[in-house]
Amino acid sequence: MSRKPDAMDLLAMARPASLDRGSRISADDMLSMATAEAQGEPSRRLLRQGRSRSTPVPGSRARPRLWALWAPLATAAIVALVFALVTNLASAPAVLKPPRTNQELFDLADRIEKFPAESGAYWRDVRIDGNHLSSGGYTLVVVDRSETWVPRDPANLVLRQLWRQGAARPATTEDERDWRAAGAPDRVKGHCENSGPCGSIPVANEPKDCRYTLKVDPTGTYPDTTVSEFTMVDLAAIPTDPAELMKQLHAYHEIWNGRGFTQPFEKFLPTIANLLGMPLSPAQRAAIIRVLADLPATKVVGTVTDPLGRRGISVDFGGAGGSLVYSNKPRKELPVYYRQILDPGTGETLSRVSYAARTALGATKGEVMSYQARGPESGWTGPPASPPKGCKKGE
Repeated sequence: MSRKPDAMDLLAMARPASLDRGSRISADDMLSMATAEAQGEPSRRLLRQGRSRSTPVPGSRARPRLWALWAPLATAAIVALVFALVTNLASAPAVLKPPRTNQELFDLADRIEKFPAESGAYWRDVRIDGNHLSSGGYTLVVVDRSETWVPRDPANLVLRQLWRQGAARPATTEDERDWRAAGAPDRVKGHCENSGPCGSIPVANEPKDCRYTLKVDPTGTYPDTTVSEFTMVDLAAIPTDPAELMKQLHAYHEIWNGRGFTQPFEKFLPTIANLLGMPLSPAQRAAIIRVLADLPATKVVGTVTDPLGRRGISVDFGGAGGSLVYSNKPRKELPVYYRQILDPGTGETLSRVSYAARTALGATKGEVMSYQARGPESGWTGPPASPPKGCKKGE
């Protein structure tokens, strides 16, 4: 006697043969049988082990198949289960791509390239220079400050500000304690690079004696010419496509060589990291970062805190190291290496830092020796105040 199959029957019948020891029906058989039933063929239903096919009594009326309308739905469920099982059993393992070299820089470029370009009548560039000074058994940081307000329209006035008196302050809390223990002198002696007399530097929180000029620059040249001589229009035209950018960089290299720097193009390329502190759009910075990330000498060092206390990505762009000269007679100098710290949100330069390459002359290997930082006020803004507050007019 035929009966409506329950859900447990269907699930048991749909299991692959390999999952039930001794099972007389496989997933392939089940699929073939279900398809045949859906097409109206006589059922060849296989019974579980230990059960036999029922034999109709001669002369009796065949009972109608009550589950005929339900069978297609059951068949669809069975087919779905079979394919799900086969897919799960036969799926290939995922292939993991190894991370790219300098992946952090490519990720940074991907994050910023779609940002909208900022607007403003002026680009304000605040530069804070710091140099470590060992004096009296403690270390101080000598800080200098300068600002330039460059107009987008070259017909407008350019503001330049310079603080003529730097300020020295203890580098750490421990250095401040030692400075106070030494009597908290209000002036300290600077480095002597010559045999002549050395000047002294006041111990203060900020540089002093600000002077300014406010006038039109007839050339319209951007102050930083380390890569090339740019106007604001030239900077705005820098390509956002890395391939087109490389073509333009060859032109910059010719200008560089024309100044007497006869170095190959590969040696020149790390210099373009200086562009990341200039008034560029996010898409332009993204293209520059991608070119730099592809250079064989580029290496991401890690996440660090820059000298102004900001978190950033420290990168070695493979440029040549240098040295700090302490004196000429007798000759004393300390070799240093450089790192550029980038803002992880914008790709702009936060600072360029030099570190001691060895322990000598009162410095420990890896200690910060000097830095050039872009102040947090840097960026697009409106016209400057005239005259600037706290500044005297200079020549």
